[in-house]
Amino acid sequence: MGAYDLSSRMDELLLALSRGPVADPPWEEFLRLLGDALGADYVTLILRAPRVGDAGVMINSVALTPKIYSAHNDKYFALDPFVNLPRGEVFTVDEFLVPEEYYASEYYQRYVKDSGVVHLMGADLGDDLGNNARLRFARVAGRDNFSQDDRKLCKVLLPHIQQTIRLHARIVRVESERSLFAGAVDRMAVAAFILDQSARIRHSNRAAQKLLDERKWLREDKGQLKLLTGPDNSAFRACLDDVMQAHLRGEPSFIKALRLTDSGEGRGYGILLRPLPLVAAPDGSRNPSVAIFISDPSRPRQTPSVVLMDLFGFTRAEAKLALQLANGNTLLEACEELHISRNTGKSQLSAVFSKTGVARQTQLLQLILTSVAPMGK
Repeated sequence: MGAYDLSSRMDELLLALSRGPVADPPWEEFLRLLGDALGADYVTLILRAPRVGDAGVMINSVALTPKIYSAHNDKYFALDPFVNLPRGEVFTVDEFLVPEEYYASEYYQRYVKDSGVVHLMGADLGDDLGNNARLRFARVAGRDNFSQDDRKLCKVLLPHIQQTIRLHARIVRVESERSLFAGAVDRMAVAAFILDQSARIRHSNRAAQKLLDERKWLREDKGQLKLLTGPDNSAFRACLDDVMQAHLRGEPSFIKALRLTDSGEGRGYGILLRPLPLVAAPDGSRNPSVAIFISDPSRPRQTPSVVLMDLFGFTRAEAKLALQLANGNTLLEACEELHISRNTGKSQLSAVFSKTGVARQTQLLQLILTSVAPMGK
């Protein structure tokens, strides 16, 4: 076992690396410990290089003032000659560049010199998925340059750092996609809940939270969904039990649906339940297990006027009227809401019908709601 023993400092460093992407603030604890391990006064991790219109993603072991950070990104980053290192290799600046030329460069003279930094060491990372990064280490004047042992330790750590960056990038991409599709569900006026194996709510979108806040026919009770009337709740629980069993059997195509009516307002709500695939995770009771979708036909559709203008060639006034009609208002109600005369509304409606090729409000409603317009909010 001795060959696999880790020192307590290396153990702390690797644990900090595994926490790096999700730490608060991200990566800084790891960079500080990495700086301690390599005797660096400053450590910088560049996950995305700055460019025109993009500040990039650059994390430092020592917090920089906004003025210094902005000056580096806006003015000096493009001047840095210590770039494009062979991937996975570690160099000091005087190995990679002619020292006299580096110390005479505009980048060093105008940006680095005043910080007192003299010695630099760096490594560039990258993989086949395009997850690129740069690591830079700095020591101030009066200290020795980075040694062969420093370079050796850095090189040993590079594959671990690269793998963590790769996992982090994948998590960020998945989260970005999840957010996009969750937003799309919101815009379609569909409430969405994700339940775990204990039938507790793990996630809900804005439309779902609105239903819970209204407490008209649905509420949250100790983390679980509960319908306010006994018969409706019994029917809902029976469907939920069936779908939960389908989840445990690994049958993600199993579907149950209910239609309920809000006795207070007479509105109909459609409820669809479906199991989510089983996932390999230690605590199965907390895994996403059931998705519930609830349609609310009365919820107003929100679409930026500019989207309808682009799709159908409407003027801004015509787009506003079309959206009012798509939300179920009569022409008179739409005119009152928009503070226009009935004659103006008739004229605009005629233009809307002409541009869309429809002749009735129901057709206009179907055309708008089945287009990409609701996704524009």
